[in-house]
Amino acid sequence: MLQLIARRLMTAIPTLLAIIVLSFLLMRFAPGGPFDGERPLAPETRAALESAYGLDKSLPEQVALYLGRLAQGDFGPSLVYRDFTVTELIAQSLPISLLLGGLALLLASGMGILAGLWAAMRAGQWQDQALMLTATLLTALPTFVTGPLLALIFGLWLGWLPVSGQGAGTAWLILPVVALALPVAGAIAKLARAGLAEILGQDHIRAARARGLSPFIVLLRHALRPALVPVASYLGPAAAGLLTGAVVIETVFGLPGLGRYFVQGALNRDYPLVLGVVTLYAGLIILFNLIADLIYGWLDPRMRECG
Repeated sequence: MLQLIARRLMTAIPTLLAIIVLSFLLMRFAPGGPFDGERPLAPETRAALESAYGLDKSLPEQVALYLGRLAQGDFGPSLVYRDFTVTELIAQSLPISLLLGGLALLLASGMGILAGLWAAMRAGQWQDQALMLTATLLTALPTFVTGPLLALIFGLWLGWLPVSGQGAGTAWLILPVVALALPVAGAIAKLARAGLAEILGQDHIRAARARGLSPFIVLLRHALRPALVPVASYLGPAAAGLLTGAVVIETVFGLPGLGRYFVQGALNRDYPLVLGVVTLYAGLIILFNLIADLIYGWLDPRMRECG
């Protein structure tokens, strides 16, 4: 297992570095700039601002300076929110995004695995067909459709739940978490159903049934763990999708997460803010994929050797 972690880290560090450099260059080559507005600045003022933020240096020098600050844990100053550093903005908003993504992943995993197991135990019956059709529909609907739809039904029409901002209690979490979880739950349900249906047809499962073991014991002891291997392989991309999907959901529901700062930073060409969020997202995605590989290795020991 330690060798698997070491191999993943050896590829993760160059990957993260390449993402940072590529994002840096793309931001610089994009049209517009952080000091462009409806009223152009005086040349002297613009030159002073660019010198203060190091934008007057060559691209290699800017990249080297940014990587040097990043190695010290400093994401740099925000060019738009000038009373805050990027590190302070991320520290304020990251807990919201992690809370939404974590709760959505737990909800999606629970719903998806239970639905997949239920469908596999009734393979070919109408319950199986209905659940798989529902899972397919959920997977096909993006969050920018499910989010406003849930807000319209449960917030505006029925008035049961808040649709914008953080309110008292935890009710404000329900709609964004459910909107994030539904597409992932559909995909997990299909994977769990396919994995369990394959395992239940194998010889060792038939032998366990022949020994008189109850269906629940057969499922729990012999079938569940190998059946969840496809689900484990999907958890890394699923966690990444929930994290990046929260950008849309936070904007739809007016939540002060990383998504709001990412969107505003991109619109205002706030280079350090966008790069800070992208770097953080990339690091978390690599971490989630590593955790998924460890879970995969626990479910399927052969993964530890092949890595």
